[in-house]
Amino acid sequence: MTNTASDNLIALSLTDFAADMLDSGWRGKEHEWVSLFAFNYLLRQCVPGGPLYEPGQLGIEVHVGQPPDYSKLAVRRDIVIWPRSGMTCWGEDWKPHYHPLAILEWKVHRPGRRNREQAHEREWLRRYTKWQSQPVAYAVEVDLGRSPPTLTCCRFHAGIEQAGWLCFMGERRLV
Repeated sequence: MTNTASDNLIALSLTDFAADMLDSGWRGKEHEWVSLFAFNYLLRQCVPGGPLYEPGQLGIEVHVGQPPDYSKLAVRRDIVIWPRSGMTCWGEDWKPHYHPLAILEWKVHRPGRRNREQAHEREWLRRYTKWQSQPVAYAVEVDLGRSPPTLTCCRFHAGIEQAGWLCFMGERRLV
């Protein structure tokens, strides 16, 4: 999957997702948002011959190798797209040897409850894409505490962050 194909896949999925969900009043915490997006929107883009050609390329809450200087060898990420169906990061020695095509890390802010790990996660995405220059990573942030609700996506490639790569704003006003 080329960076352009990855970007198109994520942009189309998030555009549909934001249009349907930002003003829906739907209630869910981060894991529910991730699951809904993956199964109802991202998998819609799964087509033979496309960059995401088999559902088995997707992983939710699966391990990815970490850049040097982290204490653990691997860490779980919200959504990972692998080059082939059924892949993992693990080699025969049970160490991470394989890397994904794309990583999506989510943060959901609810009214009165902000997720404080956002800066830490973005730093990890910058370091990971600098260490492994092929994968593209995305930091998706849903803010339900704003009026109107927003969904933003930052893109990371080769250690460079494109803040505000995508930005969607709902129309619903909080009362």
